Amino acid sequence: MTVDDEIITVTEAAKLCKVTRATIWRWIKSGALKAGATAGGHYRIFREDLHAFITSKGMTSCSRSETRKHKVLIVDDDPSVRKLFIVAFMKNGFAVDSASDGFEAGIKTIQFQPDIVILDLYMPKLDGFEVCRQLKNNDSTSNIKIVAVSGHQNQTNREKILSCGADRFFEKSVDIKVIISETNKLIRSEEM
Repeated sequence: MTVDDEIITVTEAAKLCKVTRATIWRWIKSGALKAGATAGGHYRIFREDLHAFITSKGMTSCSRSETRKHKVLIVDDDPSVRKLFIVAFMKNGFAVDSASDGFEAGIKTIQFQPDIVILDLYMPKLDGFEVCRQLKNNDSTSNIKIVAVSGHQNQTNREKILSCGADRFFEKSVDIKVIISETNKLIRSEEM
């Protein structure tokens, strides 16, 4: 292992610990996690210091393994659509949770910490547009990929949700295999 392999960025540490970059920064600034700063002010962490921190905190969800399941949160007010997505994503190796409205989506996002949110546009309490805006405008959730789906097929909805920060938009009539394939591409692009 070279010295470069032993030193990781805040982003890499966040991925390993399954937390946001902001959380890593808070740990560093509080002195809980040892780190050094580059001349440009970017934090760097020795891999062994991160491992010692993980061990000392008993953070069993952190792992040196890269084989963790990616998490997807399905948000749709239609129970049959939720079930379809849940089964399909589970069969494709994802850890899955679901929410039946936009308000519940916010709570589940905090609890479940998904990598991807599959988001319906029109739901009670809080629509998908507002959920998307709130997730993308919050530092602790802005890195979550959002795939919007809707039965209301028109260009206005597509443009509106993409302007709210969604990463992809699909009509519900699209084959679910296409949505899963695009979800996997989003995850791979994030890992590069």
